[in-house]
Amino acid sequence: MAVANLRRADTAGPTWEGLLPETSTENLSIEFVESEPAEPLCENYPFDQQIHKGTAIYKEPSQYTSGRNISLDFEFRDGSNLLIIELKTDVTSIDSIYSSLADIVPTEITIYRNLHAAEDSLWDFFSQADRILKIHVLDNGFEVPYQEIEGVDKEDVIGNYAIETATVGFQYQDESILVKYDQGKLQIEASSEEGREYIIQVFEREVLADS
Repeated sequence: MAVANLRRADTAGPTWEGLLPETSTENLSIEFVESEPAEPLCENYPFDQQIHKGTAIYKEPSQYTSGRNISLDFEFRDGSNLLIIELKTDVTSIDSIYSSLADIVPTEITIYRNLHAAEDSLWDFFSQADRILKIHVLDNGFEVPYQEIEGVDKEDVIGNYAIETATVGFQYQDESILVKYDQGKLQIEASSEEGREYIIQVFEREVLADS
């Protein structure tokens, strides 16, 4: 199963489509980039945008061996400014891959470490889920389940407390999709490309449309 990791990026000049296959650094080499329009899968999808997709090889360093080469897919969505890296292999650090990608793109492209999502919008997104497996919020500096804050009704927590971590399930057609959030970073575990795209579009609609 592929795992899609979401971050934000911004560009003021060169397009991702302009990245050449021979562009590379010590740890990352881009093999292919193409662009296509986003096709709406969810209701009221707000973005008319291009999706710039590519493939790359990441050389994961190792202290004891020569490392290993990992194939990955990436895409930049130029309306919502989402930057997504999709992997079918567990890696030591997804942040290291984002850092390597930041080293390879033109300086006019900025890659952020997290999604910079508004709290009320995050709650809107998680409210679309079919199953809430876990949502932990910050309460007086401690991470606690959102339904266990002393003296506060669950309904009053929703939308008003900062979400630290969450795990929720979505159902798209016959597919169950797991979504994990951890301090500004989002992962989507989906079996199909269409299921993955659907969740991304719901996230864009609920969280990024007005950002």
